[in-house]
Amino acid sequence: MCRKRPAALILALLLAPALPACGGERTEKTVVLMQQTPAPAVTAQGSQTAAEAPETLVPDWYGWWKMDHCSGDWSKMYGCYWDCCAQMAEEDGAIRLLLWDEDMPKENCLAAACLTERDGKLRCADGSFLDRPLTTDDWLITRGADKCGACWTIEGEYKALGKGGFHYAIYLRPWGSRWPGTADEQPYFFESWYLPLIEAGAPMPDIIGKKEEDNA
Repeated sequence: MCRKRPAALILALLLAPALPACGGERTEKTVVLMQQTPAPAVTAQGSQTAAEAPETLVPDWYGWWKMDHCSGDWSKMYGCYWDCCAQMAEEDGAIRLLLWDEDMPKENCLAAACLTERDGKLRCADGSFLDRPLTTDDWLITRGADKCGACWTIEGEYKALGKGGFHYAIYLRPWGSRWPGTADEQPYFFESWYLPLIEAGAPMPDIIGKKEEDNA
């Protein structure tokens, strides 16, 4: 399901102080809100260094992804966003990432990629996003951290076989993490689906946004 925020929440391009992280004090970092992108705001990421990455790779991640700078056949999708989940696993010195959202389930994933590290930075070596292949350095991956813990951002460009394409950004935190800000600044299912699951100590499901009784 593609969703957009109400028109009153559409913001112009600006720099603003970051939201307090998990109830902590306001930081000196900044957050960039993209022009006319009525999706949740994102706290600024830290520098892209190996020291900021977790020592042990976290396998399960939750967040959301958005589309912007849409053109051609995709122009009406500007600002659409979806909750998503990801699994990561180390394999032969690389990281295998599988990403799916509420509309594209795990067995028909949104993206699959092999990530490698060079000079302290993660890069995409190969894989696919939707129906297009990913090649070396197609993704810009930023690993940051705040008082809520680790937060990754993945950005890329989708060029359709037909007309147009779009820029996309994926925001992920380890499963079990809290997200700062209000409901308009968090994944869509954060309060109704995610929080009850993590408070119950439940593992990350393969289907997003549905309660256990709905999956039966």
